[in-house]
Amino acid sequence: MKYLTNKGELIYVPSQTLLHTIDGQGNVNNYMKICDPANLLVTEVHERTYEILYHGKKWLVEKDKTYGVKND
Repeated sequence: MKYLTNKGELIYVPSQTLLHTIDGQGNVNNYMKICDPANLLVTEVHERTYEILYHGKKWLVEKDKTYGVKND
């Protein structure tokens, strides 16, 4: 289920999703594909991406590749 996610919330990122970082000019300077699905913490919300924590580092992930985590 897709819905708006805010800073400090968790998102579900499926396996084989590409994560990336950008340099000061906005160019991708590092990327990786996650092997296993994960619930990850959103540290910043951008127009098309979320900044998330993955293995202690900050990465960007495209919003349309993620799913919200419902907290009941």
